[in-house]
Amino acid sequence: MSAMMEGQSDYGSTESTPTQFDKIAKDLMSEGLSIGKALAEQGKGYYEEMKAAPKSLYFMSLVGGVGMFVVSAMGLVLRSGLFHSLIQIYLAIFGLVICALEMKDGYFSGHPEYKAFVAEYFHFVFTFYGRAVFYVFCATMLLGQFPYMPDMIVGLYMAFLAGMYITMGFKSSKKLKELKIQGEEEAKSVFGTYAQDGVLDKVSFGELLSKMGFEFSEQEIDAALMMIAGETKDTISEDEFVSWHATTMV
Repeated sequence: MSAMMEGQSDYGSTESTPTQFDKIAKDLMSEGLSIGKALAEQGKGYYEEMKAAPKSLYFMSLVGGVGMFVVSAMGLVLRSGLFHSLIQIYLAIFGLVICALEMKDGYFSGHPEYKAFVAEYFHFVFTFYGRAVFYVFCATMLLGQFPYMPDMIVGLYMAFLAGMYITMGFKSSKKLKELKIQGEEEAKSVFGTYAQDGVLDKVSFGELLSKMGFEFSEQEIDAALMMIAGETKDTISEDEFVSWHATTMV
């Protein structure tokens, strides 16, 4: 009888060996902590930049990515339940995707493998409107965590950011259509006049637009650069500029 009772006791025991899921979760937590520490060390510099105005779309996106990672880490600690934990893990990953795309200096700039991962599995976010749609998706996931207030606050910010991308995209696209350049040779000549080290960056591109009689806000210049380059980056090559100009002649 005692042997039977012992067997029943073992059968009802909740003790088990660590699963593969536990190992993956620990690895993700360890990686997240190392990244979080690196982001925190850069926090002071980002805070000083945040106080300066106006803000570029790149920097506003970085703030959103860091915010998503932070509130997701908080959610893993403060919220219970497998479903909530999985959502917070997904949101943390999406926040890190944004950081990998937008961080020019710091942790991710020294680890190009993360950006390569994003390029392979999140390629659509390299396009301007693809990025806007991604932010809409992130906003809906965050707002769907009601009534968890940290996610709600960051969700409202991401919704605002998505609206900024869409609005600046439409405004800059409309203005770019009014940019009158006749032929490929003139396009190359205009590019060569303002390019620095073979590319148009934000400053030189803004100067080009100003000399041609256009007024673009900082966010509109960001949007125009991304759309002409065909992906979310902050410079335009001659080939990209000429290719974009060819589409305006159709």
